Amino acid sequence: MNKITCKQNPARPGNHQTGFSLIELMVAILIGLFITLGLSQVFLSMYSTSQSQTTLSQFQNNQKTSIVLLSNTVQLGGYFAAPPTSINYAATALPAVTNPGDGSTFIAGAGIVGTTGTGTPRQDTLNIYYQTSGSDNVFNCQGGTATITTPTPTYTTFINSFAINANNQLTCTVSTNGGTPNTALVLANNIQNMTVSYAVDTTGGTADTTNAYMTAAQVGTSNMWPNVRAVQITLNFCTSNVMNPASTSCASVTPWVQTINLMSKS
Repeated sequence: MNKITCKQNPARPGNHQTGFSLIELMVAILIGLFITLGLSQVFLSMYSTSQSQTTLSQFQNNQKTSIVLLSNTVQLGGYFAAPPTSINYAATALPAVTNPGDGSTFIAGAGIVGTTGTGTPRQDTLNIYYQTSGSDNVFNCQGGTATITTPTPTYTTFINSFAINANNQLTCTVSTNGGTPNTALVLANNIQNMTVSYAVDTTGGTADTTNAYMTAAQVGTSNMWPNVRAVQITLNFCTSNVMNPASTSCASVTPWVQTINLMSKS
């Protein structure tokens, strides 16, 4: 009788799933947090740099805008387009008129007048008066020109008034032919205050000389507006807080001083 021998098969191993342990997961999460924190610091640094560059660019644009507009307009003080018919024709072309904006009065023939502000910081105003035909490429501080008429030209007078409003903005208004000023146009932002000094020839001579700098109040008291030859304007620019652009306080104040000659007195 044959003996049957049964050979037992070895047990099959069970299917086991492998993965990360809890400790490994916690370490991975911690490493991820450190990487995220580092990237956040890089982002904040880049954002701060971008904000600083934007603020600086806006600051420089404000300066350039103020310089160009003030210089171009102030130089026109006393200019007239009509052909002169007498040695004192400026007084005919630019008759005496009260500026309806700040109440200051232009002396006949004088293309400039202003007011001296009170308080700290001092806020002055500046007004420029001239005549144009519209065909002489003369613009007012808002970019407007007079209407051109042909064949016989007519002449228009503009009063350009500069001031700093309650929002620390440099504004200009335009009065045409002595009428009511139009709506103020904002020319530049973030300007704390404006002060104006006037270079005056107190001797009243014909030479292009200046022997005194006066405030508007001093010029008016001395009745020297026809003797003003140049204007020295100081604009104190307010540099805002870079990390808090919405803040209304100045982080610092940067003065800009410019002396501008009157074309009619050169």
